Amino acid sequence: MMTQTQTISQPRLKTKLQEKREARDRAIYNEYHALVANPEQSRIEVVESLKDKYGFYTRGTIYTILKRVENRIGKEAVK
Repeated sequence: MMTQTQTISQPRLKTKLQEKREARDRAIYNEYHALVANPEQSRIEVVESLKDKYGFYTRGTIYTILKRVENRIGKEAVK
């Protein structure tokens, strides 16, 4: 007979690099949404601007970061 065990959710410990990256990602996310709040603003130009500002080589990196932060926010909202 199998017994079911409960898992206790413990806070995840993060390295300094992970904390720094999450802070940078959140800053990019916040800046992106602040800039695109203007309906006349081109989203592609916002992404280009952020790409250049943060030293990324492709726009895809910005889209990946935005998606990663959205997922993180969604998981935090569930808790």
